[in-house]
Amino acid sequence: MSKEIISKLDILDNGLKKLSTERKVVLPHHKTFELVDDMREIVQEIKNEVIDNE
Repeated sequence: MSKEIISKLDILDNGLKKLSTERKVVLPHHKTFELVDDMREIVQEIKNEVIDNE
């Protein structure tokens, strides 16, 4: 895997931790929605990179 994909996966992992039971602070609804939208965008970028590299 490329370093860029690994970096994006780390960002996703961090975002998921913010939404999980491991979180230290509950995010406001609008911040939660923004975080999920950002993570979905990263997933789409990773999918496009994988498809381009096939």
